[in-house]
Amino acid sequence: NILITNSLFMFRRIVSLYQNLYKTSSISSSSLSSREIYSRMKQLMDSKEYKKTFDFFDQQSHSCTDFEINLALKACISLNEYQCGMNIQKTLSQNSLNNPYIQATLIQFYSESFISSITQLLLDCDLVMSIMLTITNKSNYIYATMLKGLISNNMPTKVLDLFDEMNIKPNQAILTVLFGACSRVANDRAMKIGRKLLDEMPKNLKTDNYIQSSAINMLMRFGDEKADSVKDAQKIFKLIDKPDAITYTAMINSFGLNRMDSEAVDLYRKMPNYLQDEVSSVCVLNACSHSDLLNEVHSIFHEVSHKTKKIITAMSPFLFDEAQKLLEDYEKSNLPYSAMYSDHEEAENIRLNRMKEVGKKVQVGLSWTEVNGEIVQLKAHDRSYSRSKEIYAEAERISSELIKHGHNYDSSWITRPLHENETTKSVLCAHSERLAIAFNFIQETKPSFIQITKNLSVCGDCHQATKLIAKIRQVNIVVRDATCIHHFSTNGTCSCQDHL
Repeated sequence: NILITNSLFMFRRIVSLYQNLYKTSSISSSSLSSREIYSRMKQLMDSKEYKKTFDFFDQQSHSCTDFEINLALKACISLNEYQCGMNIQKTLSQNSLNNPYIQATLIQFYSESFISSITQLLLDCDLVMSIMLTITNKSNYIYATMLKGLISNNMPTKVLDLFDEMNIKPNQAILTVLFGACSRVANDRAMKIGRKLLDEMPKNLKTDNYIQSSAINMLMRFGDEKADSVKDAQKIFKLIDKPDAITYTAMINSFGLNRMDSEAVDLYRKMPNYLQDEVSSVCVLNACSHSDLLNEVHSIFHEVSHKTKKIITAMSPFLFDEAQKLLEDYEKSNLPYSAMYSDHEEAENIRLNRMKEVGKKVQVGLSWTEVNGEIVQLKAHDRSYSRSKEIYAEAERISSELIKHGHNYDSSWITRPLHENETTKSVLCAHSERLAIAFNFIQETKPSFIQITKNLSVCGDCHQATKLIAKIRQVNIVVRDATCIHHFSTNGTCSCQDHL
């Protein structure tokens, strides 16, 4: 009897537990308060369980307020669920659309979500701008969100356009984005904005390492007057009480970009060992790769305890035989990584052959230059631009001047077979930076200073030609390529000292 009584008790207890569990489950799925829903969604978001966050919101959407809707939109951003975010946006009431937090998240959503095409990107950009227009009291948070979206979609000029419309003082987040945009555009307008922001920056932000690192990077990428920009950047660095890894690395990288290789090494040596990491090591090795500092670069390389792929890549110009074996192992399962190759002729041949094997097209050279406030993009060998006839005619005149002054076109810099009716001269003269230089010279007013930005590294022939052009035409030329800022002077020299 005792056994039966105990069994009945246990049975009733189990039934009671299941009934309570069912009630709890029913409550959790149908009658949770908005506060409980928010708490659960926040826990899931903090745990980076974005799919569960969105699924839970989907189940509870009938009971959700703007707080939960905002979290659901953020989950869509993290998941890159463009359509789900669109579906939420379509159901929002006017009150929700006027909520500043939801407005900021919508801006972030349209700026950061996966974009399938350029057309969609432009449509979303217009939509984001329309959302901005509806916001009457734009906060720093709203502006920061919008600016970050524009810069992440490679629209630095639009960042500066939006800044011109701002009627509030920029905070830390906004200043960092603005400095980044100014460094990318680097035209007269961007330089004026960047320097003005530095001059007017509040004292409490002048000790912020992250902002100062952005400012250093911006100044060192300005090509207006190399010496002044470098001095300004060094002044900012010296004002920082306790430089961190980011600040040191920004300064080392900036020295490298301006081919101030000894300064880059000296600063790296002054950097505390516990701050040295992969990024700082790669930056100093890249700086050394364009100079004759062989002893320093070998010393630094051997001091690095953990030699990562990126560090080995930066070292490859100095260890060609060893690097070739490493590249062969790497490319058995990966596409060729062009940064792993030096300018050594044999390395270039290996790179091209491997790219042919995997069917990868060589990237087209693009250059940008600003004339009369207009930024113009020129593509190598392209004749579709409205003033192409004038540009190519001027390029031919420049070529005649170069030959007259002893320039010999170097065919080793042509990385493909010549097509019918092509010559070494015609191919090299049609490189994008050469067309950009010619474009500057067909303007009504003769330029005294030319600025060009290029997506690839300048080839050796173009580098030699540009030095000569600067001397013949008596014009200072700055070319920012993928790895360096070249300052070509009227005396026929370049700041990189011919270390391409």
